[in-house]
Amino acid sequence: MVERPGHRLDARRDRERRTLIVSYDPAFPPTSGSDLRNYRNADAAARFGPVCLVSVKPKFAGNAADPLIRLEALSIEGEPRTASVGWWRTRAENRILRSALARLEALAREFRPDTIIVEGVGLFKLLRPLRPLAAQLILDMHNVESDLAAQIRRLSAKRTAAAFGVRFLERKALSLVDRVWVCSNLDRQKLMRLSRHKIPIHVVPNGIPQASDVPTHLPAEPSTGNGFPVIVFIGHLAYPPNVDAAQRLASVIFPRIRHALPDARLVLAGRTPRPAVQALARLPGVELIEDPADVAPLLSSAHLTVVPLTAGGGTRIKILEAMAAGVPVIATPIAAEGLDLVENDEVLLADTDETLAEMAIGLCLDPERRARQRLRAHQAAWARFGLQAIRDAIRDGLGPNGAAA
Repeated sequence: MVERPGHRLDARRDRERRTLIVSYDPAFPPTSGSDLRNYRNADAAARFGPVCLVSVKPKFAGNAADPLIRLEALSIEGEPRTASVGWWRTRAENRILRSALARLEALAREFRPDTIIVEGVGLFKLLRPLRPLAAQLILDMHNVESDLAAQIRRLSAKRTAAAFGVRFLERKALSLVDRVWVCSNLDRQKLMRLSRHKIPIHVVPNGIPQASDVPTHLPAEPSTGNGFPVIVFIGHLAYPPNVDAAQRLASVIFPRIRHALPDARLVLAGRTPRPAVQALARLPGVELIEDPADVAPLLSSAHLTVVPLTAGGGTRIKILEAMAAGVPVIATPIAAEGLDLVENDEVLLADTDETLAEMAIGLCLDPERRARQRLRAHQAAWARFGLQAIRDAIRDGLGPNGAAA
């Protein structure tokens, strides 16, 4: 048989799989944990074909580095608000305008995806309209929201209503999709207990953010010229568990550290900080960096990160990011839940603010132990959450209908 010109190219296009990923916030440039996961998913899916990464909220300026990743938004800054989709929604759901849904349906018909990936049950009202627009519909659960809602409810009695209906919402969502992605085996077990439907549940871990652009060698520890230790806390600063953690870190944990180490500095950084977080910048030694364009310089100047979360779900991308950059991590057990890190070797864990402060002081005063933890954590991050491990997980998560063999 004589192969006609262009036959191989046509065959390759036949094997391409087109993926539409829908998020609430724009995933580019990636800053918060959700952004980082959504953009990482797009980057990995682009290995199998074109990707359209679309947000409900207006997008930021700029284009993705990969020409196969197209960035779109379903709303425009300053446009008049239209009616919402649905006559009622739980507090776990995002408000979605009818104009946004109309744009999404038009975009899906134009892009013709093989697979649509939807970010969590907050976008529940998009699942049914999207169902007929692709061969495969995947729900990417960054958290098991019913479990997370119960944890957040314990943080504030005012949030009891936020947990109402979430379990029902999750079960309904599972009945509408073909596959589900979760961040850890722990979340998979939680979801299997919850689900009444037999549905494939794939563990697609959170990986090292922008791993292809990050050096894999262990960097030297930063100098002490700008204070020691420099402690960083990076996360979405409107997310209630992060707000609570930042407040306790700045007002309870950090003063204890600074009492023992007077040159200590605390840097809080993240998207859309709440007024309560903005107020923390007035405390001695505390600096707030709002909406950082790049967290790499923050990590390269940090001696450690303290993560005092008391609620959360999924796996903590910011912990992986710190470990990959050689920044030692001191955290609560729930902050590192799902990562399967070796305690007292790859991470230091404590339940109380007082013990977290003591651990931070002890690590700062023991350079040999600090160097050992930096090395072990760095090795663990790259071995278990590096680029190839995550690409393999996403390939398996897309399944035969989503990724070419």
